[in-house]
Amino acid sequence: MDFEGFYQGGQLVDGMPNAGLPWDIGAPQPVVVAWETTGRFRGHVLDAGCGTGDNALFLASRGHQVTAVDIAPTAIETARARGDDVEWVVGDAAAFTGEFGTVLASALFHCLPPDQRPGLLASLRKAAVDGAFLNLTSLAVEGGPFEVGEAELRSALENAEWEITRFERDVITVAGVDGLPVLPVWVVEATAASRGACAATTT
Repeated sequence: MDFEGFYQGGQLVDGMPNAGLPWDIGAPQPVVVAWETTGRFRGHVLDAGCGTGDNALFLASRGHQVTAVDIAPTAIETARARGDDVEWVVGDAAAFTGEFGTVLASALFHCLPPDQRPGLLASLRKAAVDGAFLNLTSLAVEGGPFEVGEAELRSALENAEWEITRFERDVITVAGVDGLPVLPVWVVEATAASRGACAATTT
């Protein structure tokens, strides 16, 4: 999937016309607002796959220190033009180690091919300190390139040493999808397991 090309007007998936950025709603996702309200962001926050920056800018406006990363340079250019209270980075989460008290992965997991999804969650865990929060949403649709099943997501989380504390269905708001103002998602809250505790269980 060519996300940089998609931001420049190309197709993300062959045969799927570009009708705009469905995740660019001009505001933070309601679930992100709810997480912030209930204290699910603490310490230095990593927004992985930040897109054009709505969630990151909202969190910064609430006083959080935010580093936002995306592989698409055009997305980061757009985000940076919207505000400079965030550290904007072109790249991926694999560049970070043990820096973050919270990781946000909003509508990112399903964007990767299935064989790369476990590696994403492992990279996010590597970027987090022990005890860090993970706040994640992923599409919960059947069929097609974005399909994510509950068993797949749970297994990837647990294998990457994230301890799940909430796993349920909800919706996210989207733009430009005819007749679909919202899409079904998995909503996950998890905590980074202690590396020391994990080592102790294997000895």
